[in-house]
Amino acid sequence: MTLHAYFLRRLFALLAFCGLIGICGELVAAEPAATAQRSGSPWGISSSASSFRNHEEWFPKMMDAGVTTIRLFPEWSTFEPKPEMWNWSDGDRLIKSAIDHKLEINAILMGSRPGSKSSHTFPMDDLDGWSRYVSTVVGRYKRQIHYWEVWNEGNGGFNDGHHTTTDYARLAIATYEAARKADPKSQIGLTVASFDAPYLHQAIRSMAAQGKPNCFDFLCIHPYEIADGLSETDGEVPFLWMNRILRSMLKAAAPERANAEIWMTEVGHRLVSNKNRTVTEHDAAVALARMYTMAVAQGITCTQWFEAQDPAGEDQGFGLLKRDGSPRAAYRTMKVLSSTLGQSPRYQGWLALGDLQRGYGFVFAGETSDVLVAWMPTGLSLDAAHRTVTFGRDVGVTNLISAVSTKLSANTPLILSEVPVIVAGLPEEIVQQARDNSSRNFPWGGDYTSAKTVSFQAGQPDQLQGVTPRGRVNYPTVTFADGSAGLVMPGDINHPISFYVHPSFAGFQVREYYIRATVRRLAAGNVGMNLRYEVADSQGRMPYANVGQWFGVSQESNWQTHTWHVKDACFSKMWGNDIVIAPEQSIPFALGKVEVSIEPFQ
Repeated sequence: MTLHAYFLRRLFALLAFCGLIGICGELVAAEPAATAQRSGSPWGISSSASSFRNHEEWFPKMMDAGVTTIRLFPEWSTFEPKPEMWNWSDGDRLIKSAIDHKLEINAILMGSRPGSKSSHTFPMDDLDGWSRYVSTVVGRYKRQIHYWEVWNEGNGGFNDGHHTTTDYARLAIATYEAARKADPKSQIGLTVASFDAPYLHQAIRSMAAQGKPNCFDFLCIHPYEIADGLSETDGEVPFLWMNRILRSMLKAAAPERANAEIWMTEVGHRLVSNKNRTVTEHDAAVALARMYTMAVAQGITCTQWFEAQDPAGEDQGFGLLKRDGSPRAAYRTMKVLSSTLGQSPRYQGWLALGDLQRGYGFVFAGETSDVLVAWMPTGLSLDAAHRTVTFGRDVGVTNLISAVSTKLSANTPLILSEVPVIVAGLPEEIVQQARDNSSRNFPWGGDYTSAKTVSFQAGQPDQLQGVTPRGRVNYPTVTFADGSAGLVMPGDINHPISFYVHPSFAGFQVREYYIRATVRRLAAGNVGMNLRYEVADSQGRMPYANVGQWFGVSQESNWQTHTWHVKDACFSKMWGNDIVIAPEQSIPFALGKVEVSIEPFQ
């Protein structure tokens, strides 16, 4: 996602728009006016290169929705289409339009040298040229742009597959030094696709090995896969722990940067409708409300939804606006959320809601009063009595999807659902309770910091034990005569089941684990499976290893167990899950329990 190269504008267009004058082989323009330093607003948008062509269309609508930051910027070859021939047309036009609409640009520095066959190859053989490009661009826009990312998703599709974290570290050091020379106040960010904390960890350690561990100022993540989990029960848990995991990583790898800002410079929810998955406008709006709320609550500086408007010729369905510019439900949600929480939301603390404390609640000092953003997990099988919260005074309740507001009288039950609501005019005791919780770990999913083993037990969907399946609704539950239960696995290689391990038990560190599955056959025939598990990869490739050992179930009809011992696991949830049990071609079987331990099972 994000930037591709732009076409060079014709000379007459440049002259007409910017009044450019050709001097000594360069295209020169007057520098655009300066913008103010960042206000600290979390409301941002990230957009693709094709949207550059029509950004003047959607900039006003983003401003109206409360958006303050935009991630959109040309690549190297757009600024320097030929060596030493600089073209500032696209950059200046973007900056001018952003200033006119009170939007701040955070920019990406990326692209290969002029004339290169590929624009997405790290320029490791021309770091001097890269440094010259960085210093020239940063120097020109230093009054308007203060935050710069080093490349885009260098651990993913914007890496030709031949460059490691060591290469990215060298690129980041060169970028930092060139940018700081051009603008000592510039802020330089490291960026990764997904939530690849191990890649960042390795890159920072490589910086340290080169004697320059602190050549960055902030981190940028694109956790689409973790965000996708919000459509499943308790998918909020790994999302809420991202900031804490990165803080832990920074303390270990670069203590002087332990408090560095963390940005989500890409995250979103694409509309989909096929046999495997359906994501509606309603679903995307629900996801947006949850993402921004939880990002602010955990201390993420800015969140940038991908994307503003569906562009022509690219994947459709991410935009807050449709291709024709009309708003989707998520646009309305963004507008209500930003206007209610204000441009500088002040997080007060969390509340675990309902008598079983399964509901998510986050209190903020809003634009006009203290407000609560609250919802229940998706798919949780609790009746209304367990999803109720009451307030000792009259409050206002706004549905964040429909934007409809109602008055709720004192002590009248509010039944929470998966749709987030904003409750305004909170009693002081509710606010104080949230403040008292603010220094404590988020409670949802439990705390397994001191645990030796975590597990998942089929047939107990509302009981949390530290291992949570992804996509559990796709697997029905069977109950046996003895009262035991299991998830019915189809028994073919196209239907694996994924799990994530609670982040308090497993983080970004490479570690040794014992993983045990309890299974039971459902009929005579072949039953077998394999295990895939998450590992750290220095090139950002698919981070899963196969144990390479097929486990076959005996012909016995009772429950059976099998244990895998893995020594190089890294449960960081880069793609939203940590372990995958993959059936081989066999008959259906029941999966009763999955356990993960740091010690051998007895």
